[in-house]
Amino acid sequence: MKISTLLLTLTLISAPAFAAEEPLADRPGYVDFSSLSGDYGQPRVMIDLGSSLLTLISHFKHDDPMAQEALRNLESIRVHVYNTAGDTTPANARMTAINESLQALEWEQIVRVRETDQQVDIYIKYGDNIVHGLTVMAVDEEEAVFINILGDVDPEQLAGVVKHVDVDLDVDMALHTP
Repeated sequence: MKISTLLLTLTLISAPAFAAEEPLADRPGYVDFSSLSGDYGQPRVMIDLGSSLLTLISHFKHDDPMAQEALRNLESIRVHVYNTAGDTTPANARMTAINESLQALEWEQIVRVRETDQQVDIYIKYGDNIVHGLTVMAVDEEEAVFINILGDVDPEQLAGVVKHVDVDLDVDMALHTP
């Protein structure tokens, strides 16, 4: 009974905030990768956290005040994971189109991996000493992963968050000598 009361209270408190969410597509850090649903169906994993939920999360107690402040400044975290079932052509084509679009919009590519069985690109949108967005795209024979983090975050805060996050891109970093 207490749990249902808590859930009802949270829903009633947060409903007006969720209704007030502004469209994100006009923000400088936004990247649209929704067209893959036409090729692969619905994402196997879809995470879509808006600013209201991120603000709510930022109010929880955190060990790192910088991470807490960075969470307050985030507007959206979107993660879409599609099963490719060995057919990477649509995902690679979408990745190429997004790469061209991001470069035209002056995003900075910070990681590019091209292996026989996988491709990874990471871009950052940076301006006026603020990170406006981060996009990660990774495609292999099993899945296509597209991540977009949107918000105006001070790079110092971002560094504070990153040091607490364990990211494994599963990329072979061995040096290949001729």
